[in-house]
Amino acid sequence: MSWRLDELFPKDTVLDFSHRFLSDALTGTDAIPFLSAEERLMLNHIRSNSYAHLFLFLEEYAVALAAQRASLELHGNATHMRALLRFTEEELKHQQLFARFTGAFARGFKVVPALLDNHVEVARAIMAKSNLGVLIFNLHLELMTQQHYLETVRGNKTETLDPLFCNLLKHHWLEEAQHTRLDFLEAQKILAREPDTLDAALTEYGELLQALRGTLNAQLALDLQTLEKAVGRAFTPEEHKHLSESQERSYVWGFIGMGMKAPLFLSRLRALSPIAEQRVLELAPTYYCD
Repeated sequence: MSWRLDELFPKDTVLDFSHRFLSDALTGTDAIPFLSAEERLMLNHIRSNSYAHLFLFLEEYAVALAAQRASLELHGNATHMRALLRFTEEELKHQQLFARFTGAFARGFKVVPALLDNHVEVARAIMAKSNLGVLIFNLHLELMTQQHYLETVRGNKTETLDPLFCNLLKHHWLEEAQHTRLDFLEAQKILAREPDTLDAALTEYGELLQALRGTLNAQLALDLQTLEKAVGRAFTPEEHKHLSESQERSYVWGFIGMGMKAPLFLSRLRALSPIAEQRVLELAPTYYCD
């Protein structure tokens, strides 16, 4: 399913801040006892904006990866090359989508949020890994978006979430679901040609998860700065510690733990090699929610 950016999220879109954007399953705001209901809603909005920004941020490397793989097919499979070029165009469209959302958010929220800006540096660091390592990491992120939508939007019967943001997540996931097929085929091609590279690629995948955790923590620190400005008060050391620890668990579970336990991700790994699935299952408890 392909969609047009201007139809899904027009440039003049105004956000409705009366509802949550993301489910509490992904933001963990309901369990913070010293925040009022209004403050919890503001934190949900801040986290949702950071969520969108992190996809914009992370898809910088996905564009580079797809373009690189397409160039390798220049004199090979023309159909596969066209699919990879379409993949590249869609990843660029996703970046524009999330940029539009964060722009609309900054216009409508109480304060301009603080967001990470070192996306080019992070993309270069990711692309320094092997193609197979990056493809496994990319499969994780793509199938994580599916898990987020299925568990916290489509399967959510208890929360009233903003329909515009839910629709954004749905359409992002629908195209990412198509991308997983290409990434899986690309990984299979590499393994068929270089079967001895799997062990190193899985090690790199683990390293990329650790790097992702560092990126999440860096954005979390900015989220808390934004929250203090929005609520108009400084948190006590105890409150700040509680916020940092609970929000880190939420971030890590949402971006890492949920991806690692996604059934389709595990089945894709199993199809590549039972060893790949086993390695991820052994690593997963490090990132699982308490």
